[in-house]
Amino acid sequence: MDYTLVICTYNPDERLLQRCLQAVQQLDTQNISTEVIIVDNNSERPVAALEAVKAFTSQHPNSRVLFAARQGVQHARIAAIEAANGNHTVYFDYDNEPEPDYLQQLKLLHAQHPEVAAWGPGYVSVDFVDGIAPALEFHARIAFQEKHHHKKSFASLPGWQDCYPFGTGLCTRTPILKEYVALAHQGHFTLAGRTGKQLTSGEDTQMVLLCIRKGFAAGNSPALRLKHMITGNRANTAYLKRLAYGTSFCYATCLLQVYPEQKMVLRLQQLPAAKFSRKSIKKAIAATLRQDPHRQFALATWLGQQAGVWQALGKPLPLPVRTVIRCLKLF
Repeated sequence: MDYTLVICTYNPDERLLQRCLQAVQQLDTQNISTEVIIVDNNSERPVAALEAVKAFTSQHPNSRVLFAARQGVQHARIAAIEAANGNHTVYFDYDNEPEPDYLQQLKLLHAQHPEVAAWGPGYVSVDFVDGIAPALEFHARIAFQEKHHHKKSFASLPGWQDCYPFGTGLCTRTPILKEYVALAHQGHFTLAGRTGKQLTSGEDTQMVLLCIRKGFAAGNSPALRLKHMITGNRANTAYLKRLAYGTSFCYATCLLQVYPEQKMVLRLQQLPAAKFSRKSIKKAIAATLRQDPHRQFALATWLGQQAGVWQALGKPLPLPVRTVIRCLKLF
C-alpha cells in the first residue's frame, strides 16, 4: 500500500465534510494504491451515520470508519496510525480540500527526496465559507495557515523551522508514525491535541520533530496544494485569540519531549514569576484599553509562549498570570 489517507473528525460541519470527501474521491490515484480511514473522535452524532460518509464508503471498498472514544486529535490520529497499512500516511482534516494531483505530487517528491520524511503543502488557500470581518481577515488567513510559497524547501534542524509542515495535509513516513505511537503509549508524548473546545495542539509538531530526531528532513512544496475551509464559528475574535494562545502554549512541551536536552535552554527562557506577572498585567491592560484585536492576538501568543515554558518545566503558573488568562478567556 502506497498511502493511507486519514480524515479526522469531531462533530463535523457536514458541508465541509462533504467537500472534503468529494476532493478525496477526485484524487488522481493512477499507479498509486491507497486506503482511506475516517476517524470519528467521539462525535455527538456518529460520523458513520452521515449520508456523505455512507455514500463515500459504499463507493470505496478500501475505506472504513474508525471510532476513537478518547477525546483529542492525538488519540484519533493514533487510532488511524495503528490501523494504517500505507508506506506513508497523509492527514486531510475534514475541513481540507486537496487538489486532484496531491498524491501524484507526493509520489514525485518521495522519489526525488528520499531524505525527507515529512511533507506538507506549500500552497494553502483559506476559504471563509460564512465570510469574515475585514478587520480580522489578514490575521485569520495567517492563523489558518494560508501560504503561497514559490519553491520547495526542507531542513533537518532541531527546533521548529519555517519550512516545516503543519498538520494540514501532512504526509509522513508511516514507520516513524508507528514509533511515535509506541512512544506515546509509553508516556513520552503526552499532548492530546485539540480536545472539544480546547485549542491546544502539538501532536503534529511532535510527529515532524520526531522525523528530524530520526535523522530525516521535513519540508513543504508549492506543488502540494489544498484549500482550508473555515466556518463562521471559527472566523471571529474570540476563537482566534484562543487559537493563538493554544498553538503557542504547546510548543515548549513539544520540543522538550522530543529533545530532552533542550531543558536548560527553556530554563534560560523562563521569566521570573514577578516579571511574568507584571508584564502580563501591563500587556493585558494595554490590549483591553485599545480594543485592537491584533494587539489581543499578539498578547494571546505571548502569554501562550511564556506559559508554555512554565508548563514544560513543570512549574505552576503565578496566580496573576492565571487570572489574566482566565479573564481573557484564552483557555
